[in-house]
Amino acid sequence: MLSIGEFSKISHLTLKTIRYYDEIGLLKPAYTDAKSGYRYYNISQLETALLITRLKTYLFSLEEIKIMLTNGQDVSLFLAKMKAKQENLSQQIIFYSSLLKKLELDIQLLEEEKNIMSYLQQIDIKLVDHLPFNILAQRKQLNIANFLIHFNELLSKVVFEKLTPAAKPLAIFHSAEYVPENYDVEMAIPIVANTRQQKCLTLVFVQWLR
Repeated sequence: MLSIGEFSKISHLTLKTIRYYDEIGLLKPAYTDAKSGYRYYNISQLETALLITRLKTYLFSLEEIKIMLTNGQDVSLFLAKMKAKQENLSQQIIFYSSLLKKLELDIQLLEEEKNIMSYLQQIDIKLVDHLPFNILAQRKQLNIANFLIHFNELLSKVVFEKLTPAAKPLAIFHSAEYVPENYDVEMAIPIVANTRQQKCLTLVFVQWLR
C-alpha cells in the first residue's frame, strides 16, 4: 500500500485535495489506521485519481464526477454524460467566439478614439400598444452561459413541427436580480399560426404549465 504522501506524489494531487476527496466520498482510502488516522491507498486507485483529474479538465463538477464513478459500470450513462459535456463545451465555444469578436470590435473603436457606446444614440425608445403573437415558448432555470443550448432546443421544435417564424425571437428574464448561474429565463419564438400549428402550441403550453 501507499501512504497518502506517496499517493499524492504519484497522482499529482495535493494532500488537501486527497483528504477532501475522502471527506466527500469521491476517493476513499483503501485502509485507514484506526490509531494514527493515517490513510493508505492501493496502487490500483491511481487510475481513479487520474480519471477524476481528467474529468475535471472537461469541467465536470465533483458532484457529477461522483455520480459517474458510482455508476462506473454503466457505460451508456458515462457516454451520455461525456456527449452532453461535449455539446455544452461546443456551445460555450460558440458563445465565447462571438464575445471575442465583439471585444475585438470595441478595441478597434477605442483605437480609433471612438465611443464604444455610441450605438445608443441610434436607439429610439417608444411606448406602443401590446402586439399579440402566437408563440412557441419554454421557461427554464439555467446558467446564462448555456442560453444557446436551450434556445437551440426551442428552435429545433420550430424546425421539427415545420412552423413559420413571424418575428425575431424573444427572451424574458423573470428573476428579480441577475444571477447568471441560475437565471429564470423564458425563451419564445413568434410564429405564424394555422389550425395545425395552433394544436401544436396548445400541447406545448400544456407541457409548460405542468
